[in-house]
Amino acid sequence: MENAFSYFNLCTACGTCRVGCTIYKEKKLDSLSPRSRILVAGMLAQDRIEISPRVIETYFTCTLCETCLNECPSGVDVPKIVKEVRYFLLERGVAPESVSGLLSTIKQTKNIFNLDNQDRLGWADDVEEIIKDKINVSAEVAYYVGCQGSFKGSLFMMPESMVYILDKAGVDFTVLGGEEWCCGDPAFLAGDESEKIKELVQHNVDKMKELGVKKIILTCPGCYRAWHEEYPDILNIKQKDFPFEILHSTEYIAELIKDGKIKLTGSYPKKVGYQDPCELGRISGIFDAPRTIIDNIPDAEFIELDENKMEATCCGGGGLCKATYDPLATAIASKKIDEFIEAGVEVLTTACPACYDNLAAGMEGKENIELQDIHELIAELME
Repeated sequence: MENAFSYFNLCTACGTCRVGCTIYKEKKLDSLSPRSRILVAGMLAQDRIEISPRVIETYFTCTLCETCLNECPSGVDVPKIVKEVRYFLLERGVAPESVSGLLSTIKQTKNIFNLDNQDRLGWADDVEEIIKDKINVSAEVAYYVGCQGSFKGSLFMMPESMVYILDKAGVDFTVLGGEEWCCGDPAFLAGDESEKIKELVQHNVDKMKELGVKKIILTCPGCYRAWHEEYPDILNIKQKDFPFEILHSTEYIAELIKDGKIKLTGSYPKKVGYQDPCELGRISGIFDAPRTIIDNIPDAEFIELDENKMEATCCGGGGLCKATYDPLATAIASKKIDEFIEAGVEVLTTACPACYDNLAAGMEGKENIELQDIHELIAELME
């Protein structure tokens, strides 16, 4: 843990980081606050504390939303330390089985669900005619689906809708199907950049190069961040020299709307809210594209929460928290939905499979609000 001790000394334990911390606000335990994650990391680095269940909980409850990084007056990089400690715990065989098992599955099966990777096109039944001639073919644009969209039935509408949008816009594109491997994001969230993970990175990059791809579109913010931030770093390539333009799907759709390649028709007189995914918004800086899309929905009224964009609070579903502490993640999502209900939102939308999945869990018992993926909403409103 090369950075743990230096950040331990930098942290003044002022507690400013607790103000926006998703987990601290829910649990009200200082042991689960960002400052405790720094202080305990420093003590672990100095062998001044033993590993205990509470120590493990301290690091694996974190959603890695990076609110603390933006709040800290001393510039302490809490997310970096959380990842370092997670890998430290993984190496010692004491990480939660849900995480160690997940990473083992990714390395063995090339996806997060321990399924046959050749079944990555199971989502495509309703758009088979569109993609049947687009699997592993040369194209300048590639749609990278990601594990969640590829394998989880409740999320199939995301890749289905994205493919429909691309087709209606006349975009020549390709998908990798079984040749698409996990992007590696869950491993990066656990601080794992081992050789097996680097193999995933190299494979995905090589496949895109083989097909002559210049632009990669991704509906998953985790996949987006992996390709945009982690891949160049792991391959020792400057970001400006990375051979692909990496775009989140909302960026690409906003471009298509601006260029007149897709038009939204009919009337949608509803009050729409948008949950900023942490990896897409605060971490990657993509705020305007989803809002541009919503602003182009005929007759829709866009309602922003008071805390939005950089100040938007996490839904609880990221950073491996849901994989390890599912009831905690769902409780946070439920309270987040209540905020939208109180603001008068009728349709809550987001642009992230992890956010959608967790918000869907939090919707139980809610009235007067519905959840819809932004890609599905746009596909329904296109000419």
